[in-house]
Amino acid sequence: MGYERRPIFATKPCEDHRIKRKYTSSFYQAKTIYKLPEIEEHVKSRSLAVLNQVPNGEDVDVFSLTSWYALDNITFLVFGPSHGTHAVDLVCTERGILEGLKCQQFVGPLRYRCPRLCNYASFLLQRVSSRLWYPSEDEEFPTWCQMKFFAALKDPQLHESHYLIRHLWELKEDDAHDGSIDVAYMAAEVLDNIDAAEATIAVTATYLIWKLTEAPEWQDTIRRELSALPKQDDGYPSFADIDTRVPSLEACLRELYRMHPSSSGKNERVVPLGGRTLAGVFVTEHTIVTSSVLALHYDREVYSDPDRFLPRRWIDRSEEQRKVVDAQLIPFAYGGRICLGKALATMELKLLIASLYLEHESVATLVTNAESMKQCSTHDAVPRGLKCVVRFKKMKDNVVMG
Repeated sequence: MGYERRPIFATKPCEDHRIKRKYTSSFYQAKTIYKLPEIEEHVKSRSLAVLNQVPNGEDVDVFSLTSWYALDNITFLVFGPSHGTHAVDLVCTERGILEGLKCQQFVGPLRYRCPRLCNYASFLLQRVSSRLWYPSEDEEFPTWCQMKFFAALKDPQLHESHYLIRHLWELKEDDAHDGSIDVAYMAAEVLDNIDAAEATIAVTATYLIWKLTEAPEWQDTIRRELSALPKQDDGYPSFADIDTRVPSLEACLRELYRMHPSSSGKNERVVPLGGRTLAGVFVTEHTIVTSSVLALHYDREVYSDPDRFLPRRWIDRSEEQRKVVDAQLIPFAYGGRICLGKALATMELKLLIASLYLEHESVATLVTNAESMKQCSTHDAVPRGLKCVVRFKKMKDNVVMG
């Protein structure tokens, strides 16, 4: 819920979800995202900005960096170029808000179950010291988002570019929707889109970098395939080439999706009228049901050695075998509930990895280890240590420099 409205993701009944999905599905489709050069240009510029924040041979927390990167990209697409953030480049309020949201992961369930206890604890911490963190980000983030929303909505250039607020506003003005889209609903959808896009990209990119750090042979393969691609004026390949001609990156990304899906949300659904039979069990209508993505992704009958990072399982397969493993990989959900941001996420992740690994390698540090990188069963499935510190080293002709 946001601003007393349910956005698409929080809508459980099938018919209500189907109606709301129509509002934004065309906006996020691959044929829309991939055909607009300004979107690729922005995402690439943000990925290169991340690269500029990676000093050669020094430790860097990629969880923070990828969080800022994701926020910069989604706010550009939601609010437009004049109101997007620049968290990668600038020390800003948004960085503090994002850090608080990550910490909030661990108190969110408690706050939901024991709101009075959490409010009292927050009050005591404030009394002890204003510098102590207390769980207020569930208020700070929506307030910040609402301010950005209304600033963008009042912008005279509202109708001059492809971004979500313009898209929703034009739907609102369309009489065919009978007032089902109002400003409060628009704000709720914007809040949910930014929250989800930032969190999922940050978690996925962080775990992908960590897994590649643990498997340098896959770094080498990705770098070799990237190096073979034609370069644009900026010295980097186009997204179209990266997306279709770097099979090792696609395999690593799929394996990462399998092992570390970026949301532990319950994905609750409501059984429609008449009930349904699921796995041989009849479930009555209006029953709320859920499923475990991890259980599907770690099914030993489908994925051998499921606890190991084995990207080759997505390459060395027959056509029939590929259909089986693909069918059970659902990090973006499935069918009518599939995540609308899949195309944007693919662009963000592949451009970022290409920027980082074309001329660099990542190595582990003593700060981060397997224990601190254990994935928590929080809503956004964050790493336990809330950071991932690695070291990037510049390479030339596949040889480490310095």
